[in-house]
Amino acid sequence: MEQERKKIRIGYQGIEGSNAEQAAMDLVEKLRLTDVEYVPLIDSPHVIKAMKTGETDYGVCAVYNSAAGMVLETFFATNGVELLIRGETTMNIHHCLFKKSPEIPDEKLKFVASHILAIKQCENHIKYSYPQLKTIEVEDTGKAAKDLAEGVLSAEYAVLCRKNAGDMFGLCLIDENIEDFKDNRTHFCLFELKERAVR
Repeated sequence: MEQERKKIRIGYQGIEGSNAEQAAMDLVEKLRLTDVEYVPLIDSPHVIKAMKTGETDYGVCAVYNSAAGMVLETFFATNGVELLIRGETTMNIHHCLFKKSPEIPDEKLKFVASHILAIKQCENHIKYSYPQLKTIEVEDTGKAAKDLAEGVLSAEYAVLCRKNAGDMFGLCLIDENIEDFKDNRTHFCLFELKERAVR
């Protein structure tokens, strides 16, 4: 009996609905990988840790954004770790503002939660269009959407995330494509641990 082929496990920074999930799918298509399983890992340190423990074969992390610069979370997580870059992709990044439900008046919102880089990429738009919103940093844009939908964040919160994430969790769209620079792009890498690499 032929042995069952092992799936390629790819960890990515974030949860379902995150930009890194889309980057991982784009890289799989670009590299023509098959039998792939995607593993959501909330941030870059968890992506690197999962490769070290053998939980995953590869990891996808954001490394640079055209507006906000180097992704420090990834820089510190990969510092001193011997990695090979197996693939790269650059994505146009668009951010949308969502609230929990249409019944909540926009003026009742007090906070906006998202990943620090998403907040930085939209800070001027938020400052001038939604000056009442205090920014709150969370681990991931997709997680912000999920937390608002599940009541972890109160109805006084709005969140910044991809449009598909807000739609996935049943949130109400307030504003879309609110990034300060319309050519907002993020570069992602598909990493492999050098010590585990198959030549």
